[in-house]
Amino acid sequence: MKTYFAAAILGLTVAVAGCQSQPEAPINPTAQKEIYSGMLPCADCSGIRTTLTLYRDQHDSPTRFELREEYMSGSTVKLNAVERGDWASHKYQEGITQEDVYTINPDADDAQRQYLKDAVNAIEQLAPSGNRIESNLNYRLLSK
Repeated sequence: MKTYFAAAILGLTVAVAGCQSQPEAPINPTAQKEIYSGMLPCADCSGIRTTLTLYRDQHDSPTRFELREEYMSGSTVKLNAVERGDWASHKYQEGITQEDVYTINPDADDAQRQYLKDAVNAIEQLAPSGNRIESNLNYRLLSK
């Protein structure tokens, strides 16, 4: 009888341990990544602390992204948001200059965002139309 109870308790312990959430595995441990971060403007908060991580495969092709946004109220985080998905890169021509445009969620028009790689260590968020945002506010994220 004691053996039966010991076996039942051991089985229950293993079952409960298996149900606990595990930490999220990295997207790909051998992937190359670019990380950009900064504070973007916000209409109804003091700013959006943003970190965009772009992952590439071993052939330098875009694979996945992770976008972390912290909506700030002064120095306090008001809301955290994390978005993950696919991303793509294409060339943007402006006059004689040709630059890379990174599009996150390229297959979802309603959730798509675009960033212009305008320097070696920076990207600039573009308007939903794909054009530069005409503003005195800072829409740039710097490479980490």
